[in-house]
Amino acid sequence: MKYKNEISCPSCGSLNFDYDYKCFSCKSFLRERIVNIDLGETLLRLIDSPSEIFHKIKLAEHKNYLLLILIFLSFRFLILSRFISVPLTQKSVETDTFILVIVSLINTFSLFVLLAFISQKALDLNKVKGRFKDILSVLTYSFVPNVFALLILFPIELVFYGEYLFSNNPYPYQIKESVFYLLFGLEILMMIWSVFLLMTGLNEFLKSRFLSILYSIIIWFTILTALYLQSDILFIQQKVFIK
Repeated sequence: MKYKNEISCPSCGSLNFDYDYKCFSCKSFLRERIVNIDLGETLLRLIDSPSEIFHKIKLAEHKNYLLLILIFLSFRFLILSRFISVPLTQKSVETDTFILVIVSLINTFSLFVLLAFISQKALDLNKVKGRFKDILSVLTYSFVPNVFALLILFPIELVFYGEYLFSNNPYPYQIKESVFYLLFGLEILMMIWSVFLLMTGLNEFLKSRFLSILYSIIIWFTILTALYLQSDILFIQQKVFIK
């Protein structure tokens, strides 16, 4: 076998990839066909059976809700970029919100496409054949906890801190310290959950815990670096996009 994820057809013995549901030679069925991703089931299974649901995400023909999740992630990443800038700016930041959203959308989409492309090449080096759309879907769905943080934690943070949420004079923890540390802890838990999901999703391709952990660390380091650079350009340097 040239690739580790090649399987033999039980009917004719021809080699097929594990994501094929029909043998290319005799057209016999190799597995159950999965057409769409069920969002409700996926969100629940990410909690109790992540390995099982990433297997379905990988094999699904149509990668439902991918665009929607990436849009939510672009808002999440924009907010994280603003948080990163808070201790590094000495004056209030006044920028065009619409332009910031557009830039974050472009950056987020470009980043995930780039990460999926690089991951595909890395899988190939490890003799694993992966389809680009499968890799992009697994990467994107592993960041669903960040969408939960955006839709649940961020509104709560706005309720408690309002206009002082992105302030460094005073900092949010100086206003309501116990609430700040509780929400901060939940934010960290969401990120840890996301890292765990990414490792689980990559393991669906690699079948190696060590490589899954290694690639997850590299991907998260790349994303955090990208967030810092976005923060530096949009909020710290303020070279562009100023009102």
